[in-house]
Parts: sequence; structure tokens; C-alpha cells
Amino acid sequence: MQFSFKCAFAVVALGSLATLAVAAQDQKKQEWKDRAEYDLNDSIRKEQNPTTKLQLLKTWKEKYPTSDFKVDRQLQVMDAYRALGNGKEMLAAAKEVIDLDPKNVQGYYWANLLTVSLLDKSPEALAAGEKYAKGLIEAAPDFFDPAKKPPAVAEDAWKKERSNMETIGHRTLGWVALQKKQNEDAEKEFVTVLQGNPNDAEVSLWTGTAIAGQRKPEKQSAALYHFVHAAYHDGQGALADAARKSLQAYVEKTYINFHGDKSGLDALIEATKKDAIPPAGFHIESKDEILAKQEEELKKTNPQLALWVKIKGELNGANAQAYFDSSLKGAAVPPPEGIEGVKKFKGWVVGTAPEKKPTSVIVGISGKEMSEVTLKFEKPLGAIPDKGLEVEFSGAPSAFDLDTKMLTFDVEPDDVSGLPKPVAPVKKAVAPVKKAAPKK
Repeated sequence: MQFSFKCAFAVVALGSLATLAVAAQDQKKQEWKDRAEYDLNDSIRKEQNPTTKLQLLKTWKEKYPTSDFKVDRQLQVMDAYRALGNGKEMLAAAKEVIDLDPKNVQGYYWANLLTVSLLDKSPEALAAGEKYAKGLIEAAPDFFDPAKKPPAVAEDAWKKERSNMETIGHRTLGWVALQKKQNEDAEKEFVTVLQGNPNDAEVSLWTGTAIAGQRKPEKQSAALYHFVHAAYHDGQGALADAARKSLQAYVEKTYINFHGDKSGLDALIEATKKDAIPPAGFHIESKDEILAKQEEELKKTNPQLALWVKIKGELNGANAQAYFDSSLKGAAVPPPEGIEGVKKFKGWVVGTAPEKKPTSVIVGISGKEMSEVTLKFEKPLGAIPDKGLEVEFSGAPSAFDLDTKMLTFDVEPDDVSGLPKPVAPVKKAVAPVKKAAPKK
């Protein structure tokens, strides 16, 4: 299995970490069982082929199972699998290092990185990842005790490496919590990571996901902040270009759906480039909040929008799903007799799906670029409406997406006014039949 170690933060390279481990470990006398064991180890260290090295390491383990150097031997096994790009076996080797030496930071280091890199989301893998993340955090203070600092290593660098190791542990804990949908725990761990390493754009993406998953309207501004940082951070720790481009498109659409337009987005992008974590009290005013302030005036000047703001308020609340199920699903909205003087909603076409023969029209009611409602037709439309086209509609809500807040209406063509008329098919001219010439 080929894989890559994707780390968005500065970490100690394997060779450097091994050097530190030797320098910092308790000085315990280790001895070879005999000359043959020493020669076998010497041949292993000189071997360049990782497959051959693994075979020799297996021989060493079989002949000398209780070797004083069994931890070092297992570290070499782990490194050989790293050279082969075999992440699954490397993780197994790292776990064995930890079993042999429960305080081995090097084993914990790779177990943490591989837990995330291999993307194994099984309960067993997540439980193990959590265990090794906590183990790394607990082992770091002793390993990086100032008294154990090698003379050649600067004090600041020694402290920094401890911080790096602990950050890796919190990163793994956050990732595990995210997979288990423990979103509040995930958010807490990820914020700790960003405090230690603000360049980790992938963690910013995960943080936004964890916050959005909590479905708390008051926290959606913070979720957007983290998504923006992940999408627009460049340099060290940035996402790959293709991922950034895709996320930027998502961010722009999400921001417009939340705020109503792009105003303020550029300023937000610049703010996230200066600080990966939103400041206390950070808030983006949503379009719903803007319209709610105008509710009384809208009742007089734009009653259909006032009604929609009232419905949106319920759909953004804590009991959104219950409200949809009890008050909207399958009902005629607005009813034929009207409600508060409104018989149809007015909106603008934002898009259609599928592209060639659309059966769905996406409409914004609160704003011309906001994707709020999907009008779902039983048959494809005869003509594709242009983006920005104004329409009026009523229908029966059939679905509600709790994450995007998109409300789907089942509609008939007569329920929607303003759509373009189907283009009449062009009749092909029929060539006149030529009579056969008379026989002579």
C-alpha cells in the first residue's frame, strides 16, 4: 500500500528524533549476547535493501528474542517498512515499539501520524489512535525534560520539539473525535493545535467541519472563519492547490448563502491570514438576521419576504427538523387561500439540475445569489431558465437538509410562474415526391 505522510506542521524528522531519543533516554547498559549478535546487527545496518533488511531483522528476532537491543531492533523494522511505503505494517511495528517501551516517543510519533494518514475509521483503529495520542502527550514532558536536553541542542529548540510532539497528539485526538462525530471535543482539540501551529490549514478545515456539525446557529460565523482560513492560507501548511481551489468555491457559495452577498468576504480573508483563530466575539451578520431586523417593515412593504423570513427563522432554530416535519412537510405552502396575504413566494433562479434536461430549479428568496429552495418537477423542463430570472411559486415541501438549510418543494408547472415557455420543435420540411417519368 503506497501512502504519503501528510503533515501540515513542522515535525522532527525520523533521523533527528532517533538521535534525540538516544541522547535523552535513561543511560542503561546494553550488551550483546555474543559476537554473532553484534555481527548480525552490523550487517543489518549496512544493508540498503529494505526487504532484505526485514528478513535479517526477522532472523535476529528469532535467534535473540530477549536481546538488550530489542527496542532498537523494532525501530529498524518500523523504518524498513517506512522505506517500502507500507503504512499498515509500519503502524503495526510502531505499536510493537510502544509495547516494548511504553514511553518511547518515537513509536508514539509514528503511530499518531499513521493513525491519520491511513484513514482507518474502524472502532478498533480509532480507539488505538486515541490511546497513542494520549500516550504521546503524556510521554513528551518526561522525554523533553530540561535535564535530559543534549548539550548540542538549544533550549528553545528543545521546548519547541516538545510542543510539536504534544501538538501531534492533540491533532490525532481531534481527528478521532471528528470521525466519532464528537464535534465539540474535536473543536477543542483542533483549536489547541492551531494555537501551537496556525499554519495547519487541514486542521482549520477540520475545525470548520466540527463546528458546522454542531448545528448551532450562533457558532456558524466561527465555522466560516475556519473554512476561509483553510481555503486561502498559502505557504507552509497550505492545502494542495486543487483542494484550495475547490474549497474556495465552496466558501464563496457558503458565505453568500449565509450573508446574502459577497460583501465583507475580502476583509474576512485578510483577517484569517493574520490569525488562524477567530477573535473573541467574532460574528458575521447573516442575511436572516438582517431581514429579521426589518420584519415589521417587511410585513407592510414585502409580505411574501416577511413570511419567508418567519419560516427561515424556524428552520434555523434548534427544533428545525421537528418544525419541518409537523408544519411544512407535505403541506401546501403558501396554502391556496393564502397566509398573511401571501399566496406565492417570489425569488430568483440561481441554478438548475441536471444541466441539459433539468428537473430541479434552485431559487433564492432572501437574495438573488442565495441557494435556499429547490423546486422539484416530476418531468424535465421544456426550456432552461436563465440565472437571475424572477419567478413566483407555491408547492408542497418534501425535504429539508438540516446542514445546508435547503428546502425542497415538489411543484407542478402551474405552481410556478415566470419560467420560459418550451420551445416548439422545428418541423422538418418534407421533400415533394417525384413522379416517375412515363415509359416511352
